[in-house]
Amino acid sequence: MKTLRSGAALVAALSLFAACQAVAQVTEDGMGKMVHVELYACNFNEGMGRADLDRTVDMWNEWNDERDANDYAAWTLTPYYYGQEQDFDFIWMGAFSDGNSMGRGLDQWLAEGTEIAMEFDKVADCIGHVGLSSAMFKAPPESRTPQSAVITMMNCEMEEGTEYDDVIKAELAWAKVMTDAGSTAGTWHWFPTFGGGDQDFDYKVVSAHENFSEFGKDWEFYANGGGRDKSMSTFKDLDECDDARVYIAQSRRAAQVRRQLGRARALASFLR
Repeated sequence: MKTLRSGAALVAALSLFAACQAVAQVTEDGMGKMVHVELYACNFNEGMGRADLDRTVDMWNEWNDERDANDYAAWTLTPYYYGQEQDFDFIWMGAFSDGNSMGRGLDQWLAEGTEIAMEFDKVADCIGHVGLSSAMFKAPPESRTPQSAVITMMNCEMEEGTEYDDVIKAELAWAKVMTDAGSTAGTWHWFPTFGGGDQDFDYKVVSAHENFSEFGKDWEFYANGGGRDKSMSTFKDLDECDDARVYIAQSRRAAQVRRQLGRARALASFLR
């Protein structure tokens, strides 16, 4: 059953949390540069676990360092609040700085990454791989990428007759409400692009907090500080979103994903 923006989804209303927080900012029209995000849903193979993944990631980072590959950021997400449909052990979440780096990176991976890929295959079986386009609505604080974070994701569908331009205005208004309330969370919309098939949502609303203390502070504002009423009025009749899934994110490789900031005024027409 779909609900309006509530419950664990309070803070959102990636592309990713703190991918390059020193330059992550919203452009003049309120949105950040679009970047490519990829998600793998994975289960550990029998006898394998987190320590095995850590060792393989260390090998993968050495492989990237040898090639000066510094335009791809990666995290692993472990489910914390989730339902039965989240039938996986972890998500691999990655982002390229732009489409050009994505193309070069994938070509290099397919040409030279076979041995590392085999090491990953020993550890986990990834049952899905999707690509999304990410737009930022609220920038996280300017700081170094934390080693861990709290990520929320919820699927949203626009109401019949809604224009995405109206959603943009509402999301930016909500970002200001949260900023004024002292929220340090980042907020993004992710649009399905590759691999998902017939999706039953128009976009994911993704938020990121540096820790559960910041997450809980925003929850308190939403639940007991007037945030819920403001959220309901801001997004009234625009979209419906399901309950948010909450993940604990671990940084696996930091990169300057948003080092080149561009305008995103063409986003609405791009999505139509």
